[in-house]
Amino acid sequence: MSALLFGSFNLVASVSIILVNKQIVSVCGFHFILTVLFLNFLCTCTLLEVCAYIGYVEEKQLPVRDRCLLAAMAVLTVLLNNASNEANSVGFYQITKLLIIPTVIFIERFGGVVRSYSRGVICSLLVASVGVAVASVSDFEINTRGTILAFLSILVTAQYQVWQGSKQHEHGLSALQITHSVSRPQVAVALVATFLFDVRFPELKDWMLLRSGGLLDHRLRSQSDVYWIIGCCAIAVVMNISTYGLLGKASPVTYQVIGQVKTCLITILGYVFFDVKVPRTWLIVRFSGVGIAVIGIVTYAILKNGEQKKAKKAS
Repeated sequence: MSALLFGSFNLVASVSIILVNKQIVSVCGFHFILTVLFLNFLCTCTLLEVCAYIGYVEEKQLPVRDRCLLAAMAVLTVLLNNASNEANSVGFYQITKLLIIPTVIFIERFGGVVRSYSRGVICSLLVASVGVAVASVSDFEINTRGTILAFLSILVTAQYQVWQGSKQHEHGLSALQITHSVSRPQVAVALVATFLFDVRFPELKDWMLLRSGGLLDHRLRSQSDVYWIIGCCAIAVVMNISTYGLLGKASPVTYQVIGQVKTCLITILGYVFFDVKVPRTWLIVRFSGVGIAVIGIVTYAILKNGEQKKAKKAS
């Protein structure tokens, strides 16, 4: 399959899963994020096990401690991302994710990892941050709970990316291999978390800023709720397949550009289907901020790719 085909599948799946998750929690009223997360992990794990069985994935395992640590962080990352999506407008949720790259740099510096960044790279990240700020100011659905969840989501996602990258490099695994290595522990962690918080002690979810209520007390509004959940699991599988295919065929800049196209599409479609409608002036401000942020991130990708090529030639 070509990079164009993988990119198209990944674009559609990545945009769809955000909107479908929003549909499940906001419209269907099925706010049991851990349950949906467990089902998504289970489907992805099943796919990876099939790929390993037929020889598409060369099995290579992390040490048990690292597998469990990354699995727990992965579950927490996806949980916070989905909780932020539920608590915020789709636009605010998506544009705040553009702050993950600057946060990764901050975490690396704080952890003692010293990397040199050119003035252009720093300026591009500042531009992206300004764009996020402009877009956020025009969001009429900003609330304390949603803002806290968005902040935690950015922080935990950035830390997870740092840990995953370091463990992948340390043990010499590909992106697909490390995902396969932690897939079973992810399912186990998600299952335990679902039982504890969605079934046994749902009152504890208030302390986690999650919507309260027990899974066993919930009544589905219609059969379509089940179809949305099944669709979410299917989309998650397609997204994972296309992501690894795209990583193997696309350049880093192309991958980042596709990522920013996703940002624009999710923000636009989120506004059309879910977000509170705002006056035209504020709408212009919001999408201007998104545009500024996207320009900053794409510029960052181009500059970093150029620097990496120069470093390879020099060595």
